[in-house]
Amino acid sequence: MTGREAAIVRALAEQVRVMTVEQIAGTWWTPTRWGRGRSAAALRRLASEGWLHLQTALARPIQPLGGPLIAWRPGQRRPDLPSVARRLHRRARAEARPVEVVCAAPRGVIRFASGRAPSTKSAQLTHDLHVSEVYLHYRRRGLPEGGWASEDRLPPEWPLRQRPDALLHNAAREWIRAIEYGGDYPAARLRELHEGFARIGLAYEIW
Repeated sequence: MTGREAAIVRALAEQVRVMTVEQIAGTWWTPTRWGRGRSAAALRRLASEGWLHLQTALARPIQPLGGPLIAWRPGQRRPDLPSVARRLHRRARAEARPVEVVCAAPRGVIRFASGRAPSTKSAQLTHDLHVSEVYLHYRRRGLPEGGWASEDRLPPEWPLRQRPDALLHNAAREWIRAIEYGGDYPAARLRELHEGFARIGLAYEIW
């Protein structure tokens, strides 16, 4: 296994639940026919060796994510949540299509993860692929020194009923930001998220 391949397996075992072949090609190779071909060949080999699972599933197309819809910090006013809810509703109406996706196999989880296997559900595939898109956005621009902890790796002392898709933390393992990819969330759910994060004084982003 090359260093690049190990980074892919580690990301799927530890940071995110699932990625498309296109996401992997565009991040670890190039978003070209050559890059897609090289990545597909590497992923097939990793799957044959038991590191990854490859499958075709239905998901809505991945939306371009230029930045978060909400980026709130303690001390700021509450965002216009009804307006964001309307944008999320419009975004969620795209039709699902077949897509080739990759997740960690048990061998990859045992080797690279700090806990149990990520929780993958077909009904959440579109959501989880977009969480991965946010992770890759941060990865390309530089994660904080501490890094990214996925929902499956939240600390035992997490104090809220609401569980974000990820936490960014610093080198001292202090939480610095919650990350959430917004599905078809009504304003009431956005308000619950905002009030929870505000109560513990944690900055958050909704993408």
